[in-house]
Amino acid sequence: MENWTNMTCNDVEVLSDSDLSEMYGEIGYKGKVQNTSYKRRLLSESMFENFDELPHIDPRQLLWSTQNLVPKVFDFDENLPGIKANINNKSTILEIFQLFFSEDMLEHIVRESNNYYTAQNIDSRHSRLISWKNTTVTEMYRFFAVSMLMSRTKKLSIDEYWSTDELIRTECFPKIMTRDRYVSLLQMLHFHNNETTNQDALIKIRSIIDRLRNPFSRAFYPNKHLCIDESLLLFKGRCFFKQYIPSKRSRFGIKSYVICDCHTGYIQDFIVYCGKCTEINNNYSTEIGKSGNIVMTLMEPYLNKGHVLVTDNWYTSPALFSLLHHKKTNAFGTVKKTRRGMPNIPNKLCKGEIAFQSTDTLLALKWMDKREVLMLSSYHSAEYTETKKNKANTREPILKPTIVVDYNRTMGAVDKTDMVLNAINTVRKTLKWYKKFFFHMLDLSIYNTYILYKITSKKNITFAKFHLCLIREILLKYQNINICNNKSGGQTASKDNVLRLVSRHFPSKYINPTGMRQNGRRKCVVCSKHKKRSETRFECKECNVGLCIAPCFELYHTKKDY
Repeated sequence: MENWTNMTCNDVEVLSDSDLSEMYGEIGYKGKVQNTSYKRRLLSESMFENFDELPHIDPRQLLWSTQNLVPKVFDFDENLPGIKANINNKSTILEIFQLFFSEDMLEHIVRESNNYYTAQNIDSRHSRLISWKNTTVTEMYRFFAVSMLMSRTKKLSIDEYWSTDELIRTECFPKIMTRDRYVSLLQMLHFHNNETTNQDALIKIRSIIDRLRNPFSRAFYPNKHLCIDESLLLFKGRCFFKQYIPSKRSRFGIKSYVICDCHTGYIQDFIVYCGKCTEINNNYSTEIGKSGNIVMTLMEPYLNKGHVLVTDNWYTSPALFSLLHHKKTNAFGTVKKTRRGMPNIPNKLCKGEIAFQSTDTLLALKWMDKREVLMLSSYHSAEYTETKKNKANTREPILKPTIVVDYNRTMGAVDKTDMVLNAINTVRKTLKWYKKFFFHMLDLSIYNTYILYKITSKKNITFAKFHLCLIREILLKYQNINICNNKSGGQTASKDNVLRLVSRHFPSKYINPTGMRQNGRRKCVVCSKHKKRSETRFECKECNVGLCIAPCFELYHTKKDY
């Protein structure tokens, strides 16, 4: 056994995202698919074509020694990563967003929602649905824009967004859509024909999942490092595949397995957990277990290309990493010491010490921090690296194992996405799990749009500002309106106007609030756009802009491009 001693390292916390234990079946893998009673949705045939080439994997036969590992790092083509969709630096935020939420998808939602209303038996004359009119793609985009805007304006109930109370009134919402219409659309929102029968647990939302997973993976090819982790959407209603994960902030909800690009945070793909019906490929090996099959399913498009995968201890196992290594994919992550095939590394270590064992392809390393940290890698040697921190007493650089430094740097992509979306999320409290998960997928699409927009535009824009710009572009295109930034005076640009093409507008005389001039004047925004200097005594109070009585007032309120 080879140890480094007397090295004190700063604290690091490496935690699993799940306390679930993996259950293995009987050992007896002979190169064939074991029969199972589970009813699983059929996957693409391309996922099975290399099954006969898989090696026989028995983690009990791994030979561990105390020699340091010289890892075989597979070559990765640096020309592969990047945007593959037909967008460029001139593409608008809305154009990128419609890579995922296209008009074709909304036509599907509109059709199913209208059909769902037709199938209802509305017999109460007091129901708001009595006055229902079939929705359209244009209206559905406005509906989503209102839902996104609600996430930025927190109120106690939906009714408060349309309240006329001076203390809580928000004028924008009633100008975009009435309250009853919004509630009716939310009630009738549907994605599947109920007349068709199917055993798929996700059939209510399956059409949307499939329509999003494909463009997610096609729009962007990831960088070298990928990570797989769990994401939990808070839901405490009725749902038979609802999960409890105490280490997650939500604790209860709908679980997804997510694969992310570690460098950008872009979500490449996801699988929704729904018990025995979970859409995974079980044809790799019984030795890697269910968690390993989840990894191989998500990694299928990226095998044999030199990627490096990062996982936590619910997925990591010697059998899985050996299989990935056979597929020219390096991997590393935390691991449970009870995993089948793991070596017995001595427990008595002082803080900062490491101990390790290795095979010809794998390194198992134990590092003593506040508690033991056990890592498995096919990508690292047992070595230290300097951190940017120094010891308080000696001012010497603090050392950590390279594998731990790399893990902490790359593993948090999924959790970071959840953190960003938690601040501005469109998810609404609802009794229907599939509606809540739909709005969650809307948020994921917005986040991926944000990543692509930052790459194409090369702008360092915050997610909150980007989110507001997307709402503004949706309303501009699908209701011919703009949302105002409430700039003062007469310098409000045309792009910042408030609902100028809708509602009623009347000219009024401008009164200078400062009293500096007896007859107040404002710059005419229409004349200013045409680089003509003009001041006027008239304004539109509703839009808060100065306008010449003729012809600018009429042009401004009737033409999109005045």
